[in-house]
Amino acid sequence: MSMAIALDDQTAHERAVQHLQDSFDIHDAHDVPTVTWDPKHHLQGHVEVDGRHLVLIAPRLSDRTPVVLTDDDWDAFHRSQCRSVID
Repeated sequence: MSMAIALDDQTAHERAVQHLQDSFDIHDAHDVPTVTWDPKHHLQGHVEVDGRHLVLIAPRLSDRTPVVLTDDDWDAFHRSQCRSVID
């Protein structure tokens, strides 16, 4: 059983972008969309893919999987009871 490793921001971002590429079958480096990372919430990125705005969450731990959310999913998450855990 391997132990999770805490990732620095850059490594977490790179893993999340790779997950995004794999999820949307993006293989050409010229087609990789630019992710804008939130300056306050360092592991929250915003990106346009196929004309849609998406939120990309980069996990801090190596054993976690990045998450890609649509705007609607992101809004629903913020309205959910999970909000108290985030704040």
